[in-house]
Amino acid sequence: MKNIIFALTLVLAGLNYSEAQNTDFRIFNWGDPIQKVKSEEKAKFYAAKNGDELMYDDKLGGSKFKVLFIFNENNKLISGTYIFAKEYSNTELYYQDYSVFLKLLKEKYGNPTNEKETWNTVDPLYDKANKRQAISDKNLNLYAVWDTERTTIKITLISIGNEIPSMQIHYTASVLNDFKSQIDLKEALDKL
Repeated sequence: MKNIIFALTLVLAGLNYSEAQNTDFRIFNWGDPIQKVKSEEKAKFYAAKNGDELMYDDKLGGSKFKVLFIFNENNKLISGTYIFAKEYSNTELYYQDYSVFLKLLKEKYGNPTNEKETWNTVDPLYDKANKRQAISDKNLNLYAVWDTERTTIKITLISIGNEIPSMQIHYTASVLNDFKSQIDLKEALDKL
């Protein structure tokens, strides 16, 4: 329990630092060029994909995560995602982690604009009160969404098929058109 409280304290300190710096995702703002992310991101580089994605290994609240940065065709940052990388033999523990990060996000951003659970079973006798077991049985998917002035934040816990549950926290620029090339937009305008 002490470890969880300590980890939560560290996460909150990190979230408050990010908020104090007025950043959109980690230490970056939407529209930052890919070169800036490459040169300033402190996490361990993991992979680049398609020329518009960078992935890093990091920890968040003591948990291992992949950090994914996504850029538009003009190499401007438009989205970021934390992909939970920890694997449990007891799949009910994914619900516990989701609950911890959901609480942290609520503390930082307030109540979500949308919070939903979707069920993969129509069995009327299934015990829907036991969400931990439902995650383990791959019968429940959870998500919550916050909309800020510049960013949409979404946490998901999804369990599908034979895969282990997947938890992710997505950050996406609210107005993607702000990061499109003005020249490309002018050309589009001329063609309309």
